[in-house]
Amino acid sequence: MSAAPAERTLTTTDLTTVENPTMTTMTPAPTAAPADRQRTAPVRVAMFDLDGTLVDSPRAIVDAFTAAFEAMGLTPPDPADVRATIGLPLQQAFANLLGVEREDPSVTEGVARYQEAFRTVVLPRARSLVFPGVPEGLAELRRQGITVTVATSKFHTSADALLTAAGLRDHITTLVGADDVTHPKPHPESGLLILGRHDALPEHAVMVGDTTHDLKMAAAAGMASVAVTYGVHERAQLETAAPTHIADTFPQAVTQILGVLPADDRTVTDLLDDTTYHIEFNGHLTNHVKHAVVALDGLGVDPRRIVAFHDNYIALTPYGCRVEPARAPQLVVDEGNWLELLGKRRDFAAYSAFFDRREKELGMPALLRTYVPRLLAGWAGALQHATIHLGWGLDAGNRRMTLEGLAYLAFAYVDCHPERARPSTAPNTDSPLDSLLRIARHWQERPGTGAAIESLYDGTTDGIHPELLRSGLQYRIARMLGEGHPRMYETPSWVDAQDPEASWDQLGYAVTVLYLTEPGDFILLHLLTALHAMRHIADALPAEERGRAVACYWTGALGVLFSRAHFVTPAKLAAIDDLFSTALDDVDDPRWAREWDWHIARAVEEDEEHNAKLVYVMRELWLRSGGRSVYRVAAGQFTATPELPPTFDEPPAD
Repeated sequence: MSAAPAERTLTTTDLTTVENPTMTTMTPAPTAAPADRQRTAPVRVAMFDLDGTLVDSPRAIVDAFTAAFEAMGLTPPDPADVRATIGLPLQQAFANLLGVEREDPSVTEGVARYQEAFRTVVLPRARSLVFPGVPEGLAELRRQGITVTVATSKFHTSADALLTAAGLRDHITTLVGADDVTHPKPHPESGLLILGRHDALPEHAVMVGDTTHDLKMAAAAGMASVAVTYGVHERAQLETAAPTHIADTFPQAVTQILGVLPADDRTVTDLLDDTTYHIEFNGHLTNHVKHAVVALDGLGVDPRRIVAFHDNYIALTPYGCRVEPARAPQLVVDEGNWLELLGKRRDFAAYSAFFDRREKELGMPALLRTYVPRLLAGWAGALQHATIHLGWGLDAGNRRMTLEGLAYLAFAYVDCHPERARPSTAPNTDSPLDSLLRIARHWQERPGTGAAIESLYDGTTDGIHPELLRSGLQYRIARMLGEGHPRMYETPSWVDAQDPEASWDQLGYAVTVLYLTEPGDFILLHLLTALHAMRHIADALPAEERGRAVACYWTGALGVLFSRAHFVTPAKLAAIDDLFSTALDDVDDPRWAREWDWHIARAVEEDEEHNAKLVYVMRELWLRSGGRSVYRVAAGQFTATPELPPTFDEPPAD
């Protein structure tokens, strides 16, 4: 990957706006969507029935019905009669077998008895009931970038439990049960609900099932269908519903799905150029998917798998939220007013349009030299994701992502106040790790420091966007950066006394050691991926500005660390340093190549996209440093998606 996008002829259509260089008021923008918004390929969806299609549960279902009837003191029905109800909602199945209306109390009792038998009879056998080729087939569909979903007549919780017990749940992006809809199969509501959740069209979806209920649902929803003959209904009965294809095995069904759905030929560039989605979702949560695409591409992952990762994230992020569609600009941002909106979290689209126009006028190198120096101090905003978006866009050499990063920096700007910095006179601080050890000793010697910082977070503060209050983490960082602390502004000698390249190398080591003191820590991981970004941003600046990028990173990183109201002990920091200060791998040793392959394979399968970013940054540092072992070890210390705080029960403030 190149260090920065090359200056080139631009063809992206500009927004329909009028720029007045003397204007200082906010002018409403046209309400039409941006003309250059593009979706690079359709979302392709494969829907599956569960019982009789993915899992050979009909036999176990008969046993569960038998147990339920016996628990009710009734004679169990004939197994053939039970099998004839498979595919119907559970209440309707019991009503049919009991010969009563669905509202009859015996139906409610039967459902409860069945659900208990399901837990004790079916779930323990789930893995043995999976049809041959199902796990491999679902995995192949995901590798091909197809979104895998389930539409079942089971209750949602029962279906979820069965898929989990069968070892299939991780393949499924969306699950719709009978209780998720008003009208279960064969009504089209289940299929249409899945299509709506994925913003997909019926012509880009296919339903796979073993009963006519599944096939009729597909036809009513306008989708293609694949009937499988190894389930409940025989071929002749399935043919009455006119399926698009008939398959005798699950692998054959997978081949037919791939033949029905249009080929996805999107490239990594297509994904990075895509402007379909907003930069945030559910308020202030950042849409990270392009960062993951850059990381996976840098790690050499198959482009088809990258597309699948991208689409799974778009469909459902690790937070359980979907990403949101791009928003049309509401204002016109121009050279005269762009600073007025700085950090106010207003109109990301208008900022994007502004930087798009300016890049066409100036070229990318001049654009970066003009605007990045003013934005550097705000690099810690949006939990550093704006910086990551910009720096990783530069890493990938992608114009659109780079412009989005600039816009996001302006949109989410939180000042770290580098102007408050003063030279430090402290001895023995010749490197970032020395400086971290000194700060760790300060915290240890003053045990009240954390409590004093914690007291800052009571109540609200003028100047901090109310959405950040909902965040928790971002509010703490913004509050800490605004309030400051004397130790944050003591600039050690290494910041100014050495070449920035040496500082970035030393910072990479120091922050990685810090990460290993709390492996998996979400905030520390962000400091690592943001450091990678800041290095690329600094490389795009004039030589005289690159040292300032180092200084801003150091001040802002301390603010982020201080915001946690605790600090690692100096003994632990020193112990990790002692382990790794001289440890070096032979980069040509095949053992380490295998270990990196394992890290990459794990990252590809993770829903948490930060782990792909961690592996990418650590491998880059490992190679740059000639094989320092600390980076290989840190690459395996994956993080988990944090729980959202209770404040997310409230609606977003923007």
